[in-house]
Amino acid sequence: MNPKDNGAKPPASVPLSAAIIGTRDLDAALDFYAGTLGLTVVDKPVWRGPEFERYWHLPAGASARCAFLAQGADPVGRIQLMEFDAPGRKLVRPPEIRRATGLFNLNIYAGDMEKDYAKLKSQGFNFWSEPAHNNFGPVVGETLEASFDAPDGVVINLIQLLTDDPKTVIGHITQFIKGYGRTPTGFTSVVTSAHGVLDMEKALAFYYGPLHMTLFIESVLKGPVTNRALCLPPESETRSVLVQGAHEYGKIALATPLNYTVPNLVPDAVAPNIGYLAQAFEVANLDEAARGSAAAGAEVYSAPMEITLPGRGECRSMLVRNPGSGALQELFQVG
Repeated sequence: MNPKDNGAKPPASVPLSAAIIGTRDLDAALDFYAGTLGLTVVDKPVWRGPEFERYWHLPAGASARCAFLAQGADPVGRIQLMEFDAPGRKLVRPPEIRRATGLFNLNIYAGDMEKDYAKLKSQGFNFWSEPAHNNFGPVVGETLEASFDAPDGVVINLIQLLTDDPKTVIGHITQFIKGYGRTPTGFTSVVTSAHGVLDMEKALAFYYGPLHMTLFIESVLKGPVTNRALCLPPESETRSVLVQGAHEYGKIALATPLNYTVPNLVPDAVAPNIGYLAQAFEVANLDEAARGSAAAGAEVYSAPMEITLPGRGECRSMLVRNPGSGALQELFQVG
């Protein structure tokens, strides 16, 4: 039955609420995310206790210094940093890996690419190339983009939107940002996050199923120019699917190789390691989301529990593995 037939509201379409990152040094990470990018620290707890240990599969006595950062009024596109105090920490993504299965990339809008690129280079950040101009045609619009290695093996893709026409996709987003605002240093929260998958259909079953996300754009990325920007061999072909929730930010950029292979980051993307560990999504009903996750084939990593989450307070929360990649996905219900 269509929900409209009985007056029921359709399920909420859920954007990315937070990217969860294990850090080598919390203070150094904050210098970047709060100092350089200008995100606001809204919570800075030390997380410990039996629920914390069980949730992250850590030994007794483990803990984590945390910081939760945000920009704007909405619970979307935020960043949770965690410096674990537990044995055996290692880096999830070494810098030589530029395409992979798993989570590794955050897209953030820049205000002035020329200035931001020069400032970040002067601070010692390694850019993969000079800013590249992209023209996606009259319907979408134009951008300048540049990727670099941020702290803890996370890749940041800076994007400056060049099109103002609100009838275009990029112009519409430009107008949204003008009303929504930027950080004091001219950036935004996470607008898109990359997720490399092994099985696109299984991954989409999760994002479309319990999260009720919708298709934003789908394409096959190929050609020498595109592949040079993606740091791939010239003949590579990549299926790219962007999905979105009910917000301009917090989209997920899914990608799977069609004729080549990439390293798999997923086995190491667990606590207490250093790197992009999980994507977090706020759901209206955790029991319903858990059933939807099971129906989509998502393996339970940590069963639903009552737990205090950084930046979000008392929640019911669980961790599952995305069926298309095995990457960790946090589902939480506030209150």
